[in-house]
Amino acid sequence: MKPRPIQKRRFNFAALCRLLALAAAATVIVQPQAGFILNPSFESNYNDTWPHYGPIDSWAGGSGVNDTSGPFHNSGTPIPDQTRAAFMQGSGKLSQDLSGLTPGKQYWIQFFYDARGCCGGTIDLKTKFNDVELDKIANVKPVTGGKPYNFRSVSFKPDTDAGTLTFETVASGDATALVDAVTLVQRDEGNVIVMNPSFEASGDVADTGVLTDLAGWNGTGVFGVNVSGAGFANNGAAPSQDHVAFLQGDSSIAQTVPNLSAGKTYQLTFAYNASTGKNPHLQVKIGDKIVFEEDVTAVGGAAPYKTKTVSFTATDISAGVTFAQTKADQTLLIDDVTLLGESQKPLPPLGLSPNLAEIGPGQTQAIQVTVPAELLAIRDATLTFASPNQAIATLVGADTNGMVSLHFTKGGTNVQSFTVQAVARGVARIDVVDSAGLTVADDATVNVVSSFVRNSSFESSPAPGGIGTGEILAWTGGTGLNTAAGPFQDNGLIPDRQQVAFIQGSKTLSQQITGLAPGKNYWLQFQFNARNCCGGTVDLTARFDGKDLVTIPAITAVGDQNSYNFQNVEFTPAKSSGLLEFSAKATGDATVLLDAVSIVQRDAGEIVVRNPSFEATGSPSGVGYVQPNLISGWDLTGGYGINITGVGPFTDNGAAPDQDRVLFLQGKATASQLISGLTAGKKYTLIYSFNARNCCGGGTTHYIVSVADQALLEEDVQPVGANDYMSRYLVFTAQSPEALLKFEGMPDGDHTLLLDNIRIAPGEVKAPPPAVPLAISVQADKSLLISWPAAAADFVLESADTVTGQWRPDNSVPQTQGDQFTVTASTTGKAKFYRLRKG
Repeated sequence: MKPRPIQKRRFNFAALCRLLALAAAATVIVQPQAGFILNPSFESNYNDTWPHYGPIDSWAGGSGVNDTSGPFHNSGTPIPDQTRAAFMQGSGKLSQDLSGLTPGKQYWIQFFYDARGCCGGTIDLKTKFNDVELDKIANVKPVTGGKPYNFRSVSFKPDTDAGTLTFETVASGDATALVDAVTLVQRDEGNVIVMNPSFEASGDVADTGVLTDLAGWNGTGVFGVNVSGAGFANNGAAPSQDHVAFLQGDSSIAQTVPNLSAGKTYQLTFAYNASTGKNPHLQVKIGDKIVFEEDVTAVGGAAPYKTKTVSFTATDISAGVTFAQTKADQTLLIDDVTLLGESQKPLPPLGLSPNLAEIGPGQTQAIQVTVPAELLAIRDATLTFASPNQAIATLVGADTNGMVSLHFTKGGTNVQSFTVQAVARGVARIDVVDSAGLTVADDATVNVVSSFVRNSSFESSPAPGGIGTGEILAWTGGTGLNTAAGPFQDNGLIPDRQQVAFIQGSKTLSQQITGLAPGKNYWLQFQFNARNCCGGTVDLTARFDGKDLVTIPAITAVGDQNSYNFQNVEFTPAKSSGLLEFSAKATGDATVLLDAVSIVQRDAGEIVVRNPSFEATGSPSGVGYVQPNLISGWDLTGGYGINITGVGPFTDNGAAPDQDRVLFLQGKATASQLISGLTAGKKYTLIYSFNARNCCGGGTTHYIVSVADQALLEEDVQPVGANDYMSRYLVFTAQSPEALLKFEGMPDGDHTLLLDNIRIAPGEVKAPPPAVPLAISVQADKSLLISWPAAAADFVLESADTVTGQWRPDNSVPQTQGDQFTVTASTTGKAKFYRLRKG
């Protein structure tokens, strides 16, 4: 535990002298109680340089601090407290060490939060104490239309007097969470949640402490926060932590407290005082009714603040609480607001299952919706769902607005379902448009994968707890998943990333494969091993569309940290889809381990390259880094990982040729593989596709490709933009049956090389002719004329809304004009991008 930083406090020296003079018979020591959270409103430091990345005082982690100008804070949305909020871009943590807690006591962690209204990603926000997850807010949505930040209060009981409070974000794509006005306050069971009840969310406010925004409270007139013992709070001992609220002149603070039970009695307790020499008038209201008022005199010295408890009966499920000061030129102090009584018991959250699905274009996934029976015991409920991007996934039976509604009848069944249909590659996190007031703890995410094999590296969902038995996302059957911690993965080096599938005993693991070209030659590749335990034996058969492709008998453990076994099997499908199966046949207690499953189209006679299109690795989370873990088939150094083409952040331009994924080499990095099966003295052609990231300043993306330490090509790479990746056809003569293939990135500065679709064909293979030219010109009527050679009849015009966007055949019907195909397009409306793609 790091030592807690010393807090700076301002003391009124004159008031202290008067206090000492009063203490003639005894020594009085004034020692303010330290607040739990330092810099709770993120006001104490700010990097003026746009976009304001930087460290955050008293906190570890985070990305920086924004004010109302953003860009991560949403313009037009009021900041909850003062002028700044912290932001966390992408997946990360924001933490602070706390002390002074009472073990076993209940505390509230309170904060306000939002998400940046930008950039297409999604973000979850977790609250942790000493690495124990206390709360998770799934898929934080940006607030709009001038509405306030969302509020959260998280209860917990620490088992130690100190620990680390952590806010953790889990992002998919480019997404940002914002946090402000963080407080920690001790409250026992039976307390109704009041926002910022001890006025600690603002921290130490500069100058007089006057605020225009006080977290959780709506203020009128002149109001603010002072440190107890300073400013207007110049006498008395405040009951809770460091800060108190002050009301100066004709002013008030108010908030609406929810989750009450109509007809129940509640007790509102608060501490109050006056500035030295002042005689303010306190008025307390519940709704419009005055429940207490008093002319207040200062308690003086170090005497405790006065406290008052008033009772009232709730007339609704919420109640407004107002503290007002009604005299001119008078100052009232308020602290430690509590509300005792019965809170409405929160209903269980809405249940959605599965929370994560991985399907291919054209496939469907049923999402089961479970509404708490407690809700249906009270009333009907209608829930509404929508796809956030219908170009990726649609809801079957949706209305014209793309929404599906499920109506649950009072007293009826509490389980229904809707169906999602995949359209094109991407991630769609299903929006719960109307949750009928229920909390959405975990929503449903549909990952549409156009790779032939989904969840190919078994990383798309975490390994289940315990020994790892459980369902495997996108697969049917099998037994479960293991990391290197075992117990089934008890030997060998995991070939790809961090997890493997295991099949214990005689079982089958299967997946439906779609999108194949009948009659074409394909490679099925996978890596395998056996558990080093228990005395049994196991055979493994790979099967497609009911036909056995290969049987591997009596698999033995590779042992220690040795490499898994690798298998490459050729097959020619008779139709576009079929069931891929891995069937284990065990004698006794035996287990087979499986990883890095992929299918690629390769012509007969090509030299085997392991994981040649990087589809065996799946889609890593975050920005896609894999190091220091392995990528199947390749030896890598430097910064490396996998991105989905067009999704980025490294694959921020261009269209890769084969399935979903490409390898990126960032900075000085290498990728190499020992190729076997060559014939010495014969010629071969190395074919690969490549690109460069469109990012990161001056300099060049330079690389060298070599075979058997002989450089075949050295060149600089420029990003291709909206076009297909470039390809190279390099001829070499094998010197022996084996040769090391190596790509070496040697950029000038922070640049990234992108690689895909690596092949080695026998003989000299000539590169295809240059791409078909696509011409676009503006006509006299301001329309666009798009044209390309009529000889290219096998090419299709595609369009997208963004340069890296979802490309699909354009709806326009080509016309023939001379030796050209032409399409006319409007220049009005949003921007559109065009390209030709061979059909």
